[in-house]
Amino acid sequence: MKKIFAFFIVAVYTTLFSLCSAVSLHDYPNVAVLPYANKAAVSSELTMGDATIVSEFVIEQLVDSNRFNMIEREEIEAIVKEHQFNMTGLVDLSTAVQLGKLAGAQFLIKGSVVGLSTKISGVNASAPQAGAGFNKYTVIANVTLRFIDVETGRIVLAASGTGESARTNTEFELKLMSKDEYENTLEYGGNSASSSYKVTIGGQDFSQVQVRNALYKAVYDVIYNKNFGVLAKMDGKSKLRKV
Repeated sequence: MKKIFAFFIVAVYTTLFSLCSAVSLHDYPNVAVLPYANKAAVSSELTMGDATIVSEFVIEQLVDSNRFNMIEREEIEAIVKEHQFNMTGLVDLSTAVQLGKLAGAQFLIKGSVVGLSTKISGVNASAPQAGAGFNKYTVIANVTLRFIDVETGRIVLAASGTGESARTNTEFELKLMSKDEYENTLEYGGNSASSSYKVTIGGQDFSQVQVRNALYKAVYDVIYNKNFGVLAKMDGKSKLRKV
């Protein structure tokens, strides 16, 4: 009888603990965002720079959602310095959880930039004396985000997001002929254009501004995507992402 009663107490305690953990994610919890890691295979046309800027984007978007109590990044950095944590050591889950407890966080957010690539597309058309082209340069970013329960070390929610930033250019080419060359062309059916002028409107390459914008959009997507984002999963409205 005592064993049954003890088992019952343990079961009730475990159930209540699980419910508290689950509810706390919906009850304006204290959340700390760790520096983002860079695991991206970056295209040769780009440079990643500092991946920690993504952490700032995450903090901004979570504050705007009005669903979390965010712990200041400066406070996290002060604790890291005080307890002599190595920032690269925060990749280790036990170290990250210890930091979260010291900061008073109920949940930690860990994430990575897992992709940063480029794509070029466009249309070109030409005629004997003129030509035109349209080119689109796109940067694609992919990020992940995980909520970790500080008390248990369990990942309680995970999501991924994608963002794109495009810039375009338009090129016009015009071939000019002198009067004599024009008359010669009419008489002999030749094509002897002497001068060619090309005008380009817009950028002709990828930029770091695009990298930043693509990362920002990827963070927005990972949090607010109505089918696969963090908030949709918290509210039970998410769908299974098809590959």
